[in-house]
Amino acid sequence: MFIRQFEYLVALAQTEHFGRAATQCHVSQSGLSNAIRQLEEELGAAIVLRDHRFQGFTAEGARIVEWARRFIGDLDMMRQELSMMKGNLTGQLRIGAMPSCSPILPFITSALTQRYPAVTVNICFLGIDELRRRVLNFELDLGIGYLNLLGSSQIAMRLLYSDDMALLVPSKPNFPRNKSATWTEAAALPLCLLPRSMEERRIVDAVFAAEGLDVMPRIEADSFVNLAFHVMHGHYATIIAGHFRYVTGAFPGTRILRLVSPSIQQQIGLFWFESEPVLPLIHALIGMLDRMDEEQAPWLSRPEARGR
Repeated sequence: MFIRQFEYLVALAQTEHFGRAATQCHVSQSGLSNAIRQLEEELGAAIVLRDHRFQGFTAEGARIVEWARRFIGDLDMMRQELSMMKGNLTGQLRIGAMPSCSPILPFITSALTQRYPAVTVNICFLGIDELRRRVLNFELDLGIGYLNLLGSSQIAMRLLYSDDMALLVPSKPNFPRNKSATWTEAAALPLCLLPRSMEERRIVDAVFAAEGLDVMPRIEADSFVNLAFHVMHGHYATIIAGHFRYVTGAFPGTRILRLVSPSIQQQIGLFWFESEPVLPLIHALIGMLDRMDEEQAPWLSRPEARGR
């Protein structure tokens, strides 16, 4: 039994395709398939449902995949801890984040990689349900998103900041020019919004509904950046996370207004699979955040305000 067999199996579970799994593992498709067959023989259990293509896992195979993910995660943790003991933390931190959290990610990743030059970071943007699933399946080391929506006893969490909601408008006289706007004022504007399938949009719709407002956006796009481009073009407004005010310089010709009446707050934080010891990269990241001052991270809740 070899480590690579479990790595191949985890890759197959992620891709659900023998060819893509082989490419991800830098091995031939026949090599990957043969390694998994050998693992089945050694464990005395069929793992993969086979036809001419991947058809899924047997009941025993699904459990073996869960153990394989945990094994690979523990192996990564051991390697990171050993590198930390040698004074040279290495490894890759796999972060999943809700799109609304994107403004604060450069503060985190830049500080981490500057402090630990041998560390790399991989980031993907997902909805909160998919983030939770991938963290629990050891497909992600760390999630960043709405803490109140997690609902799992297997997850540890750490508050990063409380976020409000904001209105991004063109710098034109026919759009609001105050420092704030009400949701009623926002509803009267030509809006471009995220699709209804995304959690951030569902929150926006819930606020409009609570205020008795029926809103139909002219344009929907699944990217905050694309929505911002539409605002820059001068004809639409959009609703974004308040922390985008830290990157509004990237969107010339726009202004960001606080949305009030009501003012909505969401708690955003880190979350990871509850385990002991904590993954060294996560432990290092939290320690680094605790040491950041107001100038380095003006958005960050200070240590005494955070909790697990």
